[in-house]
Amino acid sequence: MSKKILTFITSVFLIAALSACNLPNEDAQVTGTPDVALTVTALSAPSNTPSPLPASETPAFTSTPEFTPTPSVPQVTVSVNTNCRTGPGTQYDLIGALLVGQAATVVGKNTATGYWIINNPGKSGTCWLWGQYATVSGNTAGLTEYAIPPTPTPSSTPTPTATATLAPPAAVDNLTANKVCIPINPPPTYQYTGTINWEDKSNNETGFNIYMNNALFATVGANTTSYAIPPLPFPAGTPMKLGVEAYNSAGKSVTKEVTIVCP
Repeated sequence: MSKKILTFITSVFLIAALSACNLPNEDAQVTGTPDVALTVTALSAPSNTPSPLPASETPAFTSTPEFTPTPSVPQVTVSVNTNCRTGPGTQYDLIGALLVGQAATVVGKNTATGYWIINNPGKSGTCWLWGQYATVSGNTAGLTEYAIPPTPTPSSTPTPTATATLAPPAAVDNLTANKVCIPINPPPTYQYTGTINWEDKSNNETGFNIYMNNALFATVGANTTSYAIPPLPFPAGTPMKLGVEAYNSAGKSVTKEVTIVCP
């Protein structure tokens, strides 16, 4: 009985020893497991994070704005120097021009006439530019559609009023005579000659009437300020009275007079 018990105990001891030899080492479990976990994490992490674009694709993003943007403010240039007016047509006042090589900002349009409304180059305000020779860059879809302004009143219309209110011209001033007395035979007879001069005080005369001894003697045109007296024979001591008046269609001015006597 004792021998059997000893044999059993010995067998159990041997089995326990053999089992202990076949168990995995603790250090291997601790050091091996973290390496696998880190490896798996390192390999799986990229699948959850977007990969950066290849360096060769970067220019595609930086160059895109160069082609897609449209100027927010339309600009216009011309191939021929073009007038800029207060409306669409030559009947409107000329207030500027766009020259070849210049550019102007477009602020509106009139589709029916083909005119562009632009900031007047080098001046304040706007004007209407004929589109025949114009090239517009930028988006014009949002431009304001301008209405055609009223046609200017023709400049000839006020003429009847101006004629009706025309006043007679003002009288001349500072009338003087430079006499020349030439003796002739038989004495005592002289040729009266020389010049008379005056100051024109009006700006609406048609001309001037020259009187000699109260009779109309000659007529000269507007803005004239002198008259040459032709040689006229008179006995010595005979007074020669010369008068000058301005005139137009509305009437005559007061006559100014000067007298000369030879010798």
